[in-house]
Order: sequence, then structure tokens, then C-alpha cells
Amino acid sequence: MENANQIETKIPLITMILIGINVLVFLYIESRGSSYDTDFMLQMGASYEPLILEEHQYYRLVTHFFLHFGFEHLFNNMVSLLILGFSLEQIIGRVAYLGIYLFSGILAGIASIAYNVYITGENAVSCGASGAVYGLMGALLVLLIAGRRHTGARQIPRYLIYLAVSLYSGALDPTIDNAAHVGGFVAGIILCLIFIKGRRMEVTYES
Repeated sequence: MENANQIETKIPLITMILIGINVLVFLYIESRGSSYDTDFMLQMGASYEPLILEEHQYYRLVTHFFLHFGFEHLFNNMVSLLILGFSLEQIIGRVAYLGIYLFSGILAGIASIAYNVYITGENAVSCGASGAVYGLMGALLVLLIAGRRHTGARQIPRYLIYLAVSLYSGALDPTIDNAAHVGGFVAGIILCLIFIKGRRMEVTYES
């Protein structure tokens, strides 16, 4: 019985629910139209600056990170979410984990809008969970640094290199909303710092 309980606690419940929602949304969209159809994705809730800023459709700041352009887009984000979920959910708790995911996704959308409006001057239809996933990556970096005496400081440079390569790759691809990635990542760092300070928690992260 103890073994069963130990196995149960290792299942990242919130992560599995989030993955399930994303998959169900994708299947629904494919049953009604195509996830590659930009106009249809706008109808389904993708982010688009004029609709959010001028039409005040703020719900898109949430719906956009449950939508994906095609199966590969969905698959890549869900694999990353699953890996991070197994690492983070038990450590920071389900409520904080879900909060970081959701608020990082929202702030990633805001960062993307700000970048498009004030830097590029172009409007873009965007969606995907990557901003929220990058928020979890930012939270993981905080936990690695805060718990370095338990994990070994040598893990931090490797993780930083991985993050730098990931962001650089995104910057090279014009189809990737790298502003959302950066915004989500920074949001995840800030939110995790707030959580750790609020809980006065000693981090003992183990990879």
C-alpha cells in the first residue's frame, strides 16, 4: 500500500490535466476545421493585437495558450510540459505550479503584444503553450539557483546554455513568437521568487 501511495504522489496531476485540455482542444479544432487555418484559429481564440487592444477581447490572453498550429506544435510543447511537470509540480505544489503556468502564459501574451506594437509595428496571429512552458523553465532556473547546495552548482551553467540555445533558435525563426518566450520566462522567474519568499521555503530540488 505504501508503494502505491508513493507512486501516486509522483504523478503530476495538474500537468496531466493541462496536457489533456490542450489535446482535447486540438482534437476539437481539427474536428471543426484546421489548426493551420489562421482565420479559423482567430475564431477559436488565438491572440491578435487589434482584437485584444481595440475590440477588448482580453479572453484571448488566456485562450491563446491552449491553441496550437498543427500537431508538431502541440507535441513539442506537451513533451516539454510533461518533462517540466515531473520536475516541478511536487516541489512547488500544485497551486503554485498552476499559478505560474497560467500567469506566465498571460504575461507571455502581453509581452508578445507589446513587442509587436512598439517594436515591429506589425500585427501577428499567435498561439501556443510555449510562453507558459517558458515560465516553468524560468521557475526551474530559480529553484536550481536557490537549491544549488543540494543540486550542485555545475547544473546551473548547463541549464543556462540550454536556455540560451533555445532562445537563440527561436530568434532565428521568424515563425516563432520569441517575445512570448522571453516574457513567459521572465514571468516564471518573478512568480517563483514571489512564491519562495512568501512560503519562506528551503528548496531541495533534485534533477
